Amino acid sequence: MKVALLSYVFDPQAGGGAVRSARMLARGLAARGDEVVVITTARERRLRVEREEGATVYSFLPWNLYWVGDKDAQPMWKRVPWQVLDIWNPHAYRMVRSILRRERPDIAHVNKLRGLSPSVWAAARAEGIPIVHTCRDYELFSPEGTLESRVGAWAERGAWLLRPYAAFRAWLSRAVAAAVAPSRYTLDAHVLRGFFPRAVARVIPNSHGMTLAELDRIRAASPVSDSGEVRVLYLGRLERAKGVDLLCEAVARCAARYPNLRLDVAGWGTLETALRREYGGHPQIVFHGAVFGEDKARLLAACDAVAVPSVYPEIFGIVVVEAYAYGKPVLAARSGGLPELVADGETGWLVPPRDVDALAEAVGRVAADPVAVRRMASACFHAARQYAVEQVVQEYGSLYGEVLGRGGEDAH
Repeated sequence: MKVALLSYVFDPQAGGGAVRSARMLARGLAARGDEVVVITTARERRLRVEREEGATVYSFLPWNLYWVGDKDAQPMWKRVPWQVLDIWNPHAYRMVRSILRRERPDIAHVNKLRGLSPSVWAAARAEGIPIVHTCRDYELFSPEGTLESRVGAWAERGAWLLRPYAAFRAWLSRAVAAAVAPSRYTLDAHVLRGFFPRAVARVIPNSHGMTLAELDRIRAASPVSDSGEVRVLYLGRLERAKGVDLLCEAVARCAARYPNLRLDVAGWGTLETALRREYGGHPQIVFHGAVFGEDKARLLAACDAVAVPSVYPEIFGIVVVEAYAYGKPVLAARSGGLPELVADGETGWLVPPRDVDALAEAVGRVAADPVAVRRMASACFHAARQYAVEQVVQEYGSLYGEVLGRGGEDAH
C-alpha cells in the first residue's frame, strides 16, 4: 500500500504531539513494508524532496504571511489575516495536487492541516484519492487549535462570530472518507458539530512511540523501590491550561503532613518564571526545566506517579501512556479524553478539573500509601501495550483497508 501522510509540519523541533504522532506513523508504516510519502510545510519557498523516517518527504512554504511553525512569535495583526488566508490556500491546493498526481498514493491521510488549509482535502478528492483525516486538535472549529484561550472558549460554545469558520470547514469535510480521533471525546466534539457527515468514524489512540520489545525491556529494567519517599512527576507545558499551578498549590498544601512527598516539575512555558518565584524555594518541589531523551526517561523511571491536572479538555494525553510505559499510575483531571485513558483505582486516579482541594486530597492519598501505588505498576505496564507502535499502525492499516474496500466512493 502507498500512503501519503499530510502534516502541517514534520520537523520534530517545530511541533508537539501531532508531529510526534505523524512521524511515528510514518516510521511504523514504512517498517511494515508500506510505501510512505509525506507532504508538509517548511520555511523554504522552493519544493524540497528528501528521504526521512523511511519516507519520501516533500516540503514547501505555502503562500501566506509567515510559516505555520513560527505562529507563536507573530503579532496579532498578522495572525488574523493569516487565518483568513488559511481558510482556503490556492497555492497549497496546487502544490499538493501536483505531488499527489506524481506519487499516486492509495490513501491520503491528513494528520493536521493548519498552514496547508482544507484545500488539501479538495486536492486529494480532485485526484480521486480517498481521504483519512485524524483530528489531532480542535483546529477545524477553533482558530487557536485549542479550547484554552478566549477564542477557544468561543469555539467551544459555538459563538456566532466563529460559526462561519466552522461551518465552511464542516461543509468541506464531506470529502473525507474516514474520520479518526485519539479519543471518543474528541471525535464526538467534531461529529456533533456537523463534521465528516459521509465518513466512517473511528477512535484510534496515539502511541507513546515505543515498540512491544522496547516496553518489555523497560519493564525488565524497572527498579523495585521500597523507599518511603513518594515522587510525583509533572511533565508538560507550564501553562494554566495544563493545571500545573494548581498542582504546585495542592502539593504545597499537603507537604507538611506528608514529608515523604516530592513533586518534580519538568517542562517550560509562560508560567515558569512565576512558579519558580513562588515555589522554587520549597524543599519538596523541584523544577527541572525542559527535559528530553534520557533525562526524560530517568524522571519517568524514578517517579511513583505522574500528574496530568489539565483544566481544559485534552485531546488525548500522550504523557499518560508514556507513564504507563514505565509502569507509573496517573493522577489526572476528569477532562476531555483523559478519563478514557485512566481506569480509576487501577491505572491511576481521576479528580474534577480546577478543584485544587480534590487534587490535594488525591496527592495526599498517593503519599500516604506508596506501597499501594507501586502495586499498580503491573496494570500500567499491561495498559501500555495497547499504545505500542505496532498496535496503532495496525489499526490505521486496517482502516486504510476498509476505506479502500469500500471503493473510496467518498473521494469522488
